[in-house]
Amino acid sequence: MNIRHLEYFVVLAQELHFRRSAERLGITQAPLSLAIQALEADLGARLFHRTRRSVALTEAGFALLDDARAILARVEHAKESVWDTVSGEVGRLRVGFTNASTLSPFFPRLIHAYRTQRPKVNIALLELSSSLQIEAIEQREIDVGLLRLPESALPTDVVFTPLLEEPLLLAMHAGHRLAEVASIKLADLRDEPFIAYPRQAGVAVYEQTVALCAKRGFEPQVVQEAQQASTLIGLTATGLGIALVPSTLQTIAVPGVVFRHLDETDTITTLYIAHRYRDANARAMQFVELALGLR
Repeated sequence: MNIRHLEYFVVLAQELHFRRSAERLGITQAPLSLAIQALEADLGARLFHRTRRSVALTEAGFALLDDARAILARVEHAKESVWDTVSGEVGRLRVGFTNASTLSPFFPRLIHAYRTQRPKVNIALLELSSSLQIEAIEQREIDVGLLRLPESALPTDVVFTPLLEEPLLLAMHAGHRLAEVASIKLADLRDEPFIAYPRQAGVAVYEQTVALCAKRGFEPQVVQEAQQASTLIGLTATGLGIALVPSTLQTIAVPGVVFRHLDETDTITTLYIAHRYRDANARAMQFVELALGLR
């Protein structure tokens, strides 16, 4: 059954006049008549009583009319649904993020703005380390990632765009010997015990810390590992060790913990937004554009 034939049938059923129906459809009477004949042949029933003076629906025509209207409405709904999906108005968006990125004011502002602009899009937020986000983007398990670049080689099929820069700060117990020092260098931390993320967790800040220390000729002495940013800061309050953390972690207010800037030029960490190269996902591209506009 041809959808166009159903459209012609519904118009003719409303007008009950071939010339007016053809004019309304923007065609001549001949193709309209042929379409109705073809539809009747498909259904095996006459749909109209035709005379030289009048056109009227048959019993079969009346039976078809409601169904034809319903079919055409469903077809139109399907077109709108596909268009909404392609244009990014509906569907699902999977966004990866690191534990520390949620502490930046930028993160809730971005998510809230996107949900306001695209209320019909189902946004799923997945907490993953930077390395795991990159793998998830490549495997199409997430659409966009908010992450920091690991020290390892980056895939060529993922696009990384910088969003925000922030300094790495030294978190320590308030009674630490460096807490009152005016100028702190990374080299001053050579013999200090560190609290850090697990090496195998794929956290970019850990990798950056190791690389920065290596440039100064030493390896950080990690005495305690922590999976979460809040745990990392909390453990520094025990005096067990120090930690290098993004400045956004200052929002974790733990009594007895102080944060100090380093007198260095390369202790900067950058938050990136990542997505697949030439991704056809309109929702992902709209999210990226919004993030770049808000930075």
